[in-house]
Amino acid sequence: MEREVHLPLYYLSNIRDKKMEKNGKKKILVVDDDKKSRYLVSFLLEKEGFEIIMATNGLEGIEAAEKQQVDLIIMDIKMPKMDGHETTRRIRRLKKYKSIPIIALTSYVITEDKEKALKAGCTGHMSKPIAPETFISEIKKFLEVKDEKSNSS
Repeated sequence: MEREVHLPLYYLSNIRDKKMEKNGKKKILVVDDDKKSRYLVSFLLEKEGFEIIMATNGLEGIEAAEKQQVDLIIMDIKMPKMDGHETTRRIRRLKKYKSIPIIALTSYVITEDKEKALKAGCTGHMSKPIAPETFISEIKKFLEVKDEKSNSS
């Protein structure tokens, strides 16, 4: 039985407004077929002030990436229709996504899986289940590196 938790909008928007100023309204695309994972990741990121776009599979992820410009992509690996590796390869072919961080967020944690994600074009690899503080800290690091590269070019 699925249950959803609903927090009052005024509570979330107050937190989000304060954090959004700090994080510069960065836009993050979350591509994950698992509803619970997608909403947990989105909730944690929104709480930090990031703007979130969600996609439920690789094809939707590519479509969202083509329509919008995002600052970072969080990519599940095992998905129906198109896995995260192929989705990452196709997104990397889009000119505007050559240097955008794409982070594999997956339950695949052995070295070969990490190498496969990096070879497909992912910038980093994080494993599920996530520890919220560590997850947010890592995402911010990837965004800082992206900003440093943008400023130096």
